Amino acid sequence: MNPIKEREPQLIVSTPIPVIDFHPFLVGDFATKEAVADRISCAIQEIGCFYLENCVPQTLVEQVFAQAQTFFALPQEEKNQVRLVPGTSRGYVVRGKERVLLEAFNFGLDVAPAEEGVTHQQFGEPNQWPQDQKEFRQVLLEFFTNCRGKSFSILQALAIALKLPESYFTDFHQERNFNTSINHYPSLQQPPSPGETRFAEHTDYGSITLIFQDETAGLEVCNDAGEWIAAPFVPGKVLVILADLMQRWTNDKFPATKHRVPLPAKFPSNPRYSIIYFESPDYDAEITCLESNTTPNYPPIRTHEYINQVATGGYTSEKK
Repeated sequence: MNPIKEREPQLIVSTPIPVIDFHPFLVGDFATKEAVADRISCAIQEIGCFYLENCVPQTLVEQVFAQAQTFFALPQEEKNQVRLVPGTSRGYVVRGKERVLLEAFNFGLDVAPAEEGVTHQQFGEPNQWPQDQKEFRQVLLEFFTNCRGKSFSILQALAIALKLPESYFTDFHQERNFNTSINHYPSLQQPPSPGETRFAEHTDYGSITLIFQDETAGLEVCNDAGEWIAAPFVPGKVLVILADLMQRWTNDKFPATKHRVPLPAKFPSNPRYSIIYFESPDYDAEITCLESNTTPNYPPIRTHEYINQVATGGYTSEKK
């Protein structure tokens, strides 16, 4: 018989970002789902993002963080063996690229070598896994599968909040336009060179993003009042932010969340880890402003057109 381990006190974190229990939505009837969806909608209108509890199992999240620490501690030559090839989206991203002080590992749904090239989606390519790291691959794919299921539930909640059929958004998310990035911000002994940062202000391309963090502070989000506020690590919770195509889709009712990771205030600094799950609509999905009593703010655009324009720097706002 195993002794009962004394429970450690839970860290209490104060944040203006709403924390919403997602369990009732996952198991409740439609009226219960509506209540949770309304809370999510209010959080988006008030702050621009929200935390969910009872979403992705915390034990699984902790396993991914442990694997991340092991991977990024490997010798540089071993990490370089799975280095991301230009023009692709999966593999190891070298520290310092474009003056951003982080290194990353990107992966997604496992694609068999025989399937490579069959799909034209941006993320329809095989993952690059380090050799002799079976547990790394197993844990990350389990995490990815769990995130995809929960992200679909979140999309259903957004549809319900907008008085749409529950499957309205998920019907446009059936392909491989989703990706995960494990980020490592190394410790800094002194202020970096001018122009370097941990991650500059930006919004994400797709529909929604799930952000998992460690206890090292850093992430900030811009609320609807234009103020930058801390989005701290909250034990057992995942931060959900909205991305560009969801803003277009909802005609600005659910705006994309600006976020950044500025340099730490003090040096030397602790290393920081985060796990980011990105959900995007199907490659050829047409994103058209939802019908309402207001004039559409954006013309229709297909997912791949928007992402390609932004990625190549050719996008200019078409907002009317």
